[in-house]
Amino acid sequence: MVRARYLIIGVVVVVLLIAAGGIGFVVGQNSDVTDERATSSSVSGDDMGSMMGSSDEDEEKPFDLQFIDEMIPHHQMALISSEHMISNSQRPEIRQLYENIQKSQSEQIEQMQEWRKEWYPDAGRPTEMMGEEQMGSMMDNGMMDGSMQGMMGGDTLDTMFLKMMIPHHQLAVDMADEALSKAEHPELSNLAQEIHDEQSSEIKLMQGYLET
Repeated sequence: MVRARYLIIGVVVVVLLIAAGGIGFVVGQNSDVTDERATSSSVSGDDMGSMMGSSDEDEEKPFDLQFIDEMIPHHQMALISSEHMISNSQRPEIRQLYENIQKSQSEQIEQMQEWRKEWYPDAGRPTEMMGEEQMGSMMDNGMMDGSMQGMMGGDTLDTMFLKMMIPHHQLAVDMADEALSKAEHPELSNLAQEIHDEQSSEIKLMQGYLET
């Protein structure tokens, strides 16, 4: 499941490029970030590995702990991206998508954090993505705020978010599918099914929004 972190890095890179105004490679003609490879940026695997820390250490953890430690930051990136990209969308259906993501994934993060404390009280602090705190600080300082809508145009930003979030959701679905067959705790299996159903449905919604 270390692959999840690579896509998270890609999402960070994309959002940072948006903040810098460098979105042409995404919204320009013939661009398509629905391909997972496109969202993972030009950072090499070795570079990303060094940014993420030791994957060998992660692979030694119980599967359920691995899942929790991968899915929480994955969800957090969806919360951050939706907050700063579509919370002020001019389209009511996009704002509803934002509200759904915020409510559901915040609740799931809280549940996974509780399980982690209960099931793995001796586990150390999870490995965090390098730059996560700095990214949050930049957002809090206004680098990525509501002005993005005005700077880029509502439809452009909505489209950017949808194209970025579809593969992000798909990775969560893939991770959930793996958990359905490997999870040790039935509670985690139930959550994995919830994530699978919920995010598969949202993928179809987002694909429909892009088409129309």
